[in-house]
Amino acid sequence: MELRDVILQRRSIRQYKNETVPYEKLQEIAKYALLAPSGRNQKPVDIVIVTDKHVIEKIKKSREGAFSFLSTAPACFVIVADESSSTWISDASIVASYVQLLAVDYGLSSCWGHAHERYYNNLSVEAEIKNILHVPSNYRVLCVIGIGYADEEKPYHSLQEVDNRKMHTNQW
Repeated sequence: MELRDVILQRRSIRQYKNETVPYEKLQEIAKYALLAPSGRNQKPVDIVIVTDKHVIEKIKKSREGAFSFLSTAPACFVIVADESSSTWISDASIVASYVQLLAVDYGLSSCWGHAHERYYNNLSVEAEIKNILHVPSNYRVLCVIGIGYADEEKPYHSLQEVDNRKMHTNQW
């Protein structure tokens, strides 16, 4: 599929079919996503692939409401990065974006949920997820991405949606 088509087709999908995504497909998405560029090529990002429904449910409860898309997601990717890298947030964001675009290319849909600097019931969502997944203390959790086969339809994006005032040439 052409990259332009993937970009137009990518939508945040919050309802998924009750259909398992083959682990090999998830692993391949992760491998390609981890080829994303990073500051000074440090590659500080890791991906935790979660397919256990009980673990997904625990993650969902760490940010009830905002993570409601995990209710039907057969899998999720938790994007984490070593905080000793000064570019960890940017690097993890690029990997997460690659995951979402690759999901479309593999016939899947996804939804991004923020974890970094988010709180639920006065508890750090990031700390809760780190505890659930046994993430090392020097790693930070950027986001959770639900992945599965879409059980809702949304129209594709079009270039007509772009506000041309958002593009500037040579100066603001």
